[in-house]
Amino acid sequence: MFTLGHLLFSLIGAAVIAAGVILCQKKKPPLRLVLKVCFVLALLSEVVKILSLIRIVPVVEAAVENGALIYRETGAFTPYLEAEHLPFELCSYQIFFLALALVIKSRKWLKRLYALMYTSCVVGAGIFFITPSAAMGLTTPGEFFSSVIVWRAFLYHAMVVVLGVYIGRSEECGVRFKDIRWTLLLLACLDFASFYLNSIMSTPVYQGDTLIGVGNAVNYFSSFNNPLGIVMSNKGQWLAYLVIRLVLAVVLTTLAQLPLLKKERRQSYENS
Repeated sequence: MFTLGHLLFSLIGAAVIAAGVILCQKKKPPLRLVLKVCFVLALLSEVVKILSLIRIVPVVEAAVENGALIYRETGAFTPYLEAEHLPFELCSYQIFFLALALVIKSRKWLKRLYALMYTSCVVGAGIFFITPSAAMGLTTPGEFFSSVIVWRAFLYHAMVVVLGVYIGRSEECGVRFKDIRWTLLLLACLDFASFYLNSIMSTPVYQGDTLIGVGNAVNYFSSFNNPLGIVMSNKGQWLAYLVIRLVLAVVLTTLAQLPLLKKERRQSYENS
């Protein structure tokens, strides 16, 4: 984190965001066109991610040999994408949100969806530039610039931020500060779903009928483990962490909504 490569790519992301916001402000493209373009770019980004990260691995079968559990190769091979790369993080959910925004007819639910997209795009993608998961383990600028995954992740999240800013400024979307209630409720629902997803996608290890640990822990939404490396060895510590996350989510969501409140007050003053 905060290596030279990270800082350089954050600057590239900031430049892309600035260019995208200025272009949208000057051209004022129709909302539906922006949604379609972002949806296509998001799909292309996901295709690049899959082709870059999917691996061809041998198919194995469990067997007991000399009282020990071993895995024997069957001779067959299969493509496999590890669970942590599935699109179940807040930023990757934008693919589904964009698809919904293009098909939902209810104005009430569209507005609620736009409010969720605005906050999740600005806050969620903004956090990525501080803690870029795609760049974990990379240090030198050369490692950053030669990584397709890093380019994909930074450009995708830059696009997501531009989308969020566009939605926040668009009168057609009509997102207002009071929509924060639905944003927090929908975020809570997605967060709650991550508890199930994290357990489903993780690999449990049993000794007989007793769960003794997890072999491959998945952490969508950072709801099971914190990104700061703080040790959580019991349920009490985990629950305390969830409370901290809740407070942080409310604070960041409120901060993201403040520009909307400022815009509303300015418009109210101008109308009066």
